[in-house]
This record gives sequence, C-alpha cells and structure tokens, in this order.
Amino acid sequence: MDVKRILLENASSEYREFTESLTTEGEHPFLGVRIPLLRDLARKLVKENGIEALELLSDDSFEEVMLQGFVIAYCKIPLEDKKPYIDEYLVKCDSWSLIDCFVSTFKFKKNDEEVMWEFLRDYRNSEETYVVRFVLVMMLNKYLKDEYIDEVLKYAVSIHSEEYYIEMAQAWLLATAAINYPEKVELILIDGKLNMFTHNKTIQKAVESFRISAEEKERLKKLRWK
Repeated sequence: MDVKRILLENASSEYREFTESLTTEGEHPFLGVRIPLLRDLARKLVKENGIEALELLSDDSFEEVMLQGFVIAYCKIPLEDKKPYIDEYLVKCDSWSLIDCFVSTFKFKKNDEEVMWEFLRDYRNSEETYVVRFVLVMMLNKYLKDEYIDEVLKYAVSIHSEEYYIEMAQAWLLATAAINYPEKVELILIDGKLNMFTHNKTIQKAVESFRISAEEKERLKKLRWK
C-alpha cells in the first residue's frame, strides 16, 4: 500500500490551514487529511499488515505520525505487547492532537484497564509535556471510577507546570471528575492545590458543563480566584 500517495491524493489545502490553526505547537508538517480518513486507512493497514504496518509509515508528516498511533491502538495484539510501540509513539508526539486522538482510539477490555494503569504508573515519572498529557487524558477517558479516583486526583494535583497543554488537561480532567465526585474536586479547589490558571480553568469548564447541577456550579463560582 502506497500510504504517501493515498495521503497526498486526499489532502486539502483548506483543511490543512484549518488544522494548522488548531494545532500550532508541533513541528511535523501538515498535509490536510481529515481524521476519519486516517482512521479508515489505519484499519486497512492493520487488517493487511498487523503491527508491522508501522514499518510502512514514516515521521514525514503529522498525518503519518497520527496513523502510527491509530495502528497501535487498533492492532489486536495484547495490550502488554503494545508497550514498546506506545513508548516509541509518545517520543514522537509534539502536539495535543496526536495525544488526544491516540487516547480516544483505545478500546479497553476489563483486564486492559489494569494493564494500562500499570503503564501509567511508569509514565507518571515523566516531565515531558506530551507524556504528562497522555497520562492525564488517559485517566480522564478511562479512570474516573471509584477504584481509581483518589489516585487520579492525587496525580492531577501533584503536577506543577505552566505548560499550557498540561494545564488544560488538568483542568479538563478535574472538571469532568466534578460530575460524579463534586466533593472531592471542591476540596482540591478549597485547599488551593492548583496554580491560578488551572484553578480558574477547572471552574470555568465545570460551570460550562451540562452535566453539573446549577447548585454545584454556584458553589464552584464562589471559589474563583481573582
């Protein structure tokens, strides 16, 4: 399969400009290929080649790097066997989109939750912006549950970073956690465990949510820092 040819044939300058406006921090050049097409292409690559499909992909463009993430997530091999590929992929990630689309593509069986949780324990030691974001977004998507919530929140508030894409992930996670664990998130805010930007952004995102009660929103508004 000639991946580069397929990508170029489906590239759009208009969509490239749109993507560039949303994802300004990365160094990989954009071609302008829409994500649904990338997902379809990744599924075909996995069907034909399995995890060896990664050998057909270079790091020449944002789209090829994203394809690598999709191939890893879609490939039907044990999650334990994906760890080296996840490690390699995370090293290449230099934008929020490469992280968030990768995380959202994983579909977990019950036993996979514990396997990934152990992976996250390793990644928590990293100070790399997009590895930290990977941990936060994976926790947000998969681990806002009773058996994990205390450790998730402990990790979220332990991060002291002024990197925008980390702060936004922290706020997103905490605001989402406030849906089912409002008392726990309120306590974090009352105790002042976050920097000002993340503190206020958490409240903003929670107040904008349709899944949080009006009463809870009023309590949160009173916790804003000025």
